[in-house]
Amino acid sequence: MSRAAHRRPSAVLDGAPCPLLPGVVPTELVPARRAWATAGLAVAPDGRLWAAHPLAGAVTALDPATGDVEVVLDPDGPLTAPVALALAPDGACHVVDGPPGLVWRRGPGGTSCLVADGLVEPAGIAVCGARVVVAEAGPSGRLLEIRHDGGCREIAAGLDVGGPPGVGPDGRLLVPGLAGGVWAVALDGVVERILDGPGHPVAVRVDRSGRLIVLTADGAVVTDEEVVATGLAGTADLAVGPDGTWFVAGRGTGELVALAPDGSRRRVLPPGLSGPGGLAALDGRLYAADHRTLVELVDGGFRLLGDGASTWRGLAAVGSELLATTVEGELHAMTPGVTSRRLVAGLDRPAGLVAAAGEVLVAEAGAARVVRAGRAGEIDPVASDFGRPTDLAVADGEVWVSDADRGQVVRLSDGLVVAAGLARPEGLVAHGAALYVVEAAAGRLTRVDPRTRTATPVVGLPPAGLPPHVPERGYAARPEPYAGLAVHDGGLVVGVPGTGAVLRVATS
Repeated sequence: MSRAAHRRPSAVLDGAPCPLLPGVVPTELVPARRAWATAGLAVAPDGRLWAAHPLAGAVTALDPATGDVEVVLDPDGPLTAPVALALAPDGACHVVDGPPGLVWRRGPGGTSCLVADGLVEPAGIAVCGARVVVAEAGPSGRLLEIRHDGGCREIAAGLDVGGPPGVGPDGRLLVPGLAGGVWAVALDGVVERILDGPGHPVAVRVDRSGRLIVLTADGAVVTDEEVVATGLAGTADLAVGPDGTWFVAGRGTGELVALAPDGSRRRVLPPGLSGPGGLAALDGRLYAADHRTLVELVDGGFRLLGDGASTWRGLAAVGSELLATTVEGELHAMTPGVTSRRLVAGLDRPAGLVAAAGEVLVAEAGAARVVRAGRAGEIDPVASDFGRPTDLAVADGEVWVSDADRGQVVRLSDGLVVAAGLARPEGLVAHGAALYVVEAAAGRLTRVDPRTRTATPVVGLPPAGLPPHVPERGYAARPEPYAGLAVHDGGLVVGVPGTGAVLRVATS
């Protein structure tokens, strides 16, 4: 099986908001990110950094000197969610596609072919001369050699594998342990524990002198001589450049820093949001659900408040807490930056939510209905027969629903359609006497008057940067689009999904 890789000149997102009505002033609250969040790094002989981007289903090559980015395997290519990669001496790139358990090989000429499948939780890959080894993560992980006939040979099993392996100067594989420490594994299967620390290693590499370099999840680089702070709140991977520079990718933000041998630190790429998803205002502060992180939005940027195992989706302020739905089908209550606890499980692809008359209502997109979610874990149907309900809003004592599949805004109590023919309406909020909805497929923010049942475009939005498709098995890794919308400081705040941009829209 083969497929040619598509090429694009850049991964930078273009476009600016365009007012469509007099008196409408859009401003940038958080800029569009420069690059997707990175899960795997490798340095090519030409000095460029190749990176795997699981949320985009893409692989890019970055020139760290100029910041120029080339998309070498793009979102409409074969990948679902690449989590690791390794470069071979002949110029080929081997890419681990996490959710479906595949390994792809992109040849020097740009042609891609599948070389391994059936892997369970693949977390990393390494090239040892002419041999390619993939690591399956977990407390009972495995190392497997990919054979030329497409099969796999088991090198070691029952191994504590916590991240992508490196290759030592003696040709052994260096494996970060899930519970801490480092293993050295020979290709004949002999295993030796060579380090008992540090805790939570995510990558192990070797520099030109053969020195062992361990990257920890909390943002430190550890050698036998020193511990170097990267300045990142969390890390994903590390690669060593030809001159000994350490390139470290931040976890979930797309940030990339370079730590030079002389001790200097340079930001190669700034941090950015991966979505964003749901937006909500609480106690005068503005928050966003951004894949696996909760962030507080501030002018010109954001502050990370937590990084967890759940993939956040919808967000709403209820009392003194934030409530959030997850891609995994749960409802959580959060005190920002302090605690998070699960309230409800078993929802079918929940999206937006709202508090109404002392109750919490959730748009359950997968079940085409709106449900009442109780804090004791109960789920009670309220209304059904939607296409794909995506968000909810309360205005004038009524609950309103955006239906992305049917292109409508509907009154929940009786099914009255107050806006139709919309282009995938998603985020919905009440502001003043009107409802506002994001028409994601048309790239615009639209005002809906429930009394006259009219819809008026307000602002044209920058083009969304989400992949054009979400593969069948990729839902958990690459969530469906969800354009969040909130009211904050008397104005509207809208997220442009997939670009990382958040806009503030003032209306007169």
